[in-house]
Amino acid sequence: MSEIFTKRAGKWRLGTLLPLGAALSGMALAAETPPAAEANEEIVLKDVKVKAARDKKNDGFKADTASTGSKIAMPIRDIPQSVSVVKKELIQSQNAFNLRDALKNVSGLTIAAGEGGRTGDSITLRGFSANSDQYLDGVKENGQYSRDTFFLERAEVLKGASSILFGRGTTGGVINQIFKKPTGKNQVIGDFTYGTYDFKRSAIDAETAYDKLSARLNLMWQDSDSFRDYNFNNRWGIAPSFLLKITPDTELSMNLLHQEEDGVFDYGVPMYQGKPAGVPINIYYGFPDNRMLDTDVNVGTVALSHRFNDEFSVKNTVRYGEYDRKYLTHLFGSVTDTGLTSTVARTQALRGNRQENLYNQTDFVLKRPLFGFGNTLMFGAEFGWENYDFKSKNSTGVPSISIFNPVLTPSVGAGLATDFSGTLATDRYTETRTYAGYLMDQFELSPEWKLLAGVRYDVFSAAQNDRLNNANDFARIDRQWNPRAGIVWQPTKAQSYYFSYGTSFNPSAEAYSLSEATNTLPPEKNRNFEIGAKYNLFGGRLAATAALFRLEKTNARTASATNPDLTVLSGEQRTDGFELGLSGEILPRLDLSMTYAYLDAEVTKSNSTAVGTVSGQTKSLQGMIPVNVPRHSGVTWLSYHLTDDWEIGGGVFYSSERHTDTVNEVTLPGYARLDAVVAYHQKHYDVQLNVFNLTDTVYYESGQTRSALPGVPVSGQLSVRLKF
Repeated sequence: MSEIFTKRAGKWRLGTLLPLGAALSGMALAAETPPAAEANEEIVLKDVKVKAARDKKNDGFKADTASTGSKIAMPIRDIPQSVSVVKKELIQSQNAFNLRDALKNVSGLTIAAGEGGRTGDSITLRGFSANSDQYLDGVKENGQYSRDTFFLERAEVLKGASSILFGRGTTGGVINQIFKKPTGKNQVIGDFTYGTYDFKRSAIDAETAYDKLSARLNLMWQDSDSFRDYNFNNRWGIAPSFLLKITPDTELSMNLLHQEEDGVFDYGVPMYQGKPAGVPINIYYGFPDNRMLDTDVNVGTVALSHRFNDEFSVKNTVRYGEYDRKYLTHLFGSVTDTGLTSTVARTQALRGNRQENLYNQTDFVLKRPLFGFGNTLMFGAEFGWENYDFKSKNSTGVPSISIFNPVLTPSVGAGLATDFSGTLATDRYTETRTYAGYLMDQFELSPEWKLLAGVRYDVFSAAQNDRLNNANDFARIDRQWNPRAGIVWQPTKAQSYYFSYGTSFNPSAEAYSLSEATNTLPPEKNRNFEIGAKYNLFGGRLAATAALFRLEKTNARTASATNPDLTVLSGEQRTDGFELGLSGEILPRLDLSMTYAYLDAEVTKSNSTAVGTVSGQTKSLQGMIPVNVPRHSGVTWLSYHLTDDWEIGGGVFYSSERHTDTVNEVTLPGYARLDAVVAYHQKHYDVQLNVFNLTDTVYYESGQTRSALPGVPVSGQLSVRLKF
């Protein structure tokens, strides 16, 4: 097949970083000037003691605004959709160094094990996969890697179908990371952590400003072992950001992210008779001398914004991302019971993927009254391309291993896949292009009533080049309209009620793969109906939210009823749900973040079947609960400041059972994990002790049909923060 797009050659590298100076900021005490004194008169002032009080404006878990529910930052109470915000204060309190740990605070979101060739952060949101729905400051950032939080101000999650804002995907919602940007301060903050399993981590956040230029630099280094045998994780990253005020109305911002990681591909312990095998959670079933997972990530963003006047403004953002990942998999196969022993088959493959993204977004905002009513018009366009290169080579001669008495062999010998020469299992290159335009309007009928409506038009094209079989070269173009509408009623400043409707679409090539069965299929379509309430209590110190929703996939891919070898769009999947949230100060000095989600998810119509790994029987997918969707889940986290110096806190992470296979024969048990924190705060330093899984509960964070990844046992970390 002829190439539809020209492949970009060369490898982008981060430019030389500008050196950043860090200045020590001083504290100024304003005092009332005494009356003028006569000449030579001695003036004696009383001693004044100053004690820095806790800044409640910055220390709370409550967020008032979000930039993910619209193209501009808006009060959360004005957004007719459920929005969860995980602020850096909550991230720091929990020592959530990975994004997936921070996102555990989001209702309706669960962490999954990577499926197929996908690794890195794998997320399910409201019962639907959100693997490709990762964004950074509102622009797509969907590479496969484990995201750190060292460069994040906070994480925002918009729930429900949202293609009007973000294009393809976004069925269950989107995860939008907010980059730490310059604030104009002169300060340096250093964090140093040591924990069990030889966990070592250092991070620096430095800021400076000079005239019209301000800069910020975040650095991170981490070196740790694991409670899992033969596991380790080495990671480092650098994330500078700059802000240049060209004129009072024009700003140029730039941020860069470089992150490298070296670790182990490990999906945990095998499943046995439909549940995780009853073995110690530290047991490793792979090859001690064949462990490799290397990641190299570079992301650069430049944004230029200009305000023409008080009513009209424009922002143009350009994002380039490069993601390189090479790893040796270790996956489990079928289980064999002989009566004397139980063994599990194993497979191993060398995989490599390289992804390049380039996106350009232009957003206009016009705030001008219409017919005498307040009105905000937002419109713009997006262009993007993504190139994805994936190779896989299988190791041969991989032996089975005993489940309950494993003996590790040093290697698979001559069959080990060490490079991509010879026979490959997969060698595929895919290019996608996105062209889109959107129009949204927020109209204020009165101070109490607001309407939000809009539409987006996407053209999404994909071309696949299978280097092993030209018969698998496919290309297609999808064109899709996606509307959104919502109404907000705010009878008082403390109350906000809303109803919203939104749609999204999932093209066949969304995950960079086309097949003979899918290359002729139009996109799957989704719609979200939601009604909710948002309250500000106790004078605005505490925010309460509630949402009732139905999320439907109306034409899911499924086997044909007349020819099982064909795929058609006649399936259906639905999630009915209810969410609750509380964040803020419930009592003086007592901060709370609480979320709860009830999800009733079901494949309501399907012709597809699968063979159960426990029963061995062929079953229909219709009526089954989708993979990785617990019916009940939630997090409660409390932080109580005994004094201005001492803080204690902790919380519970809870999930009911989840199925990890499509026919619901394999289950991860439910769990409740208890964590705690004690901290001592001073002006120039903090000391913090975090203890995880206080009760040493055995639980499993994620799983697949044949494997389960255990969660951390009782452990601790001691952190010291220096502030200048």
